[in-house]
Amino acid sequence: MILGIDIGTGLTKGALVQDGKFIWGTKVPTEANPTSAVQKIMDVVKNEKGLEESDLDGIILTGWGQVKVPNRQGTELMSSIARAALWDCPSAKAVLCMGAQESLVIKLNDAGKVAGYARNDKCASGAGRFLEIICEALECTVDDLAALAAKADKEIRISNQCAVFTESEVVSLVNDGESIENIVAAILTALTVNIASLCKRTIKKEKLVLGGGLAKNEKICRLLQEALGVEIHVFQPEADYIAAVGAALSADGGRK
Repeated sequence: MILGIDIGTGLTKGALVQDGKFIWGTKVPTEANPTSAVQKIMDVVKNEKGLEESDLDGIILTGWGQVKVPNRQGTELMSSIARAALWDCPSAKAVLCMGAQESLVIKLNDAGKVAGYARNDKCASGAGRFLEIICEALECTVDDLAALAAKADKEIRISNQCAVFTESEVVSLVNDGESIENIVAAILTALTVNIASLCKRTIKKEKLVLGGGLAKNEKICRLLQEALGVEIHVFQPEADYIAAVGAALSADGGRK
């Protein structure tokens, strides 16, 4: 049994994989301390699954914080994401991982290798942190956004691309009496436009696997499908675990 750990800027995710099958997953806050986050994952594995490190066949790290944890085996993030995408959806030709600080789109060749990629380069406007900033201004949670957007009754436009300036624009809209529902729908649309633009620079009409926290938002997934005109598949068992599963598979070597 292999434990893959994806150390993100917001959350650190752990996934247990055995013989190519996902067994279990968990998430803890990274809190800018990758070493501590890895230990928290190990503590949860022990408490919830009754497994000591010696019971595992290996622990593989990936993600932003991988290089900050000494004496641990690691694997490259893009390869982890690509590997997991093909494990879940063998016909995939591209994968989009939408994390807290960046969105990363990867093009796959016929052999399943990384053939090209692009990252968002406009502040946090194409990543999860953008929504967190807006939610703070609107006094709601990220989990509320899809339901709020579904109740919008008017189309409005968010003009700014920078998360900081967008927050000011949102506050102005609230002060002008605009509904939270309409503002949220506009924010999700603006974010999706940024992510779709990133995808169009790298991929064409390939089937697209979505991973990362934003992939759990049904509104974003629908908007992306409309903007790109491609078949979309959200990573299973859960979008957040895509890189952690890929890290585990790098050692496990099995298929789903």
